Amino acid sequence: KNVIAALMVLAFFGMSGIPPVSGQKNVGSFDFAATLAERYDVIPNITYATLGEWEGRLDVYQPYNAPAKTPTLVWIHGGGWTRSSKEQELLYVMPYLEMGWAVVNVEYRLAARAKAPAAVEDCRCALRWVFANAEKYKFDLDRVVVSGISAGGHLALMTSMLSPKDGFDRNCPDGTDPKVAAVVNWFGPSDVVDLIDGDNAFGQAIEWIG
Repeated sequence: KNVIAALMVLAFFGMSGIPPVSGQKNVGSFDFAATLAERYDVIPNITYATLGEWEGRLDVYQPYNAPAKTPTLVWIHGGGWTRSSKEQELLYVMPYLEMGWAVVNVEYRLAARAKAPAAVEDCRCALRWVFANAEKYKFDLDRVVVSGISAGGHLALMTSMLSPKDGFDRNCPDGTDPKVAAVVNWFGPSDVVDLIDGDNAFGQAIEWIG
């Protein structure tokens, strides 16, 4: 994960023209918070689903003066389905922000609150929220990319490749069946069975499945 993070940060600095490290005195500086404030309208903790006392929330980063339709990244955080949060992985979406994309950063129920398939159901609802609110936030529905790291990569695959008939959208409001343009899966597993009952058994996957 640290290597992937480093590569993504290098990609960001490469696009922005700001060197990631330098001993020179005249390279300038980069203020992450100031850049967001100058370039983006940040709308945190929007509720996309409510289940009992739990509220599924997401953050939207919308470029100022965005065109009528903006390519949009839906980011799903990792953490083995058992830990982490949307706030902890904001750095990973910087390459997209630097290119002027909108970003939707998604929170979902972890294993301690709800076992599988709750996280899949939540992410499906978040994706449907994106499509239902495209006009308000100028999301380009022809250029929606879903991505995540580790368990987030697995959830990105599941979220994007399922359809309502598969039965995971039961907690979501009615709406258009979302069709995404691409999935970028950063080393997320595609064979969960192997993680719970195979040569690569993994404690967090077993905890999530229950």
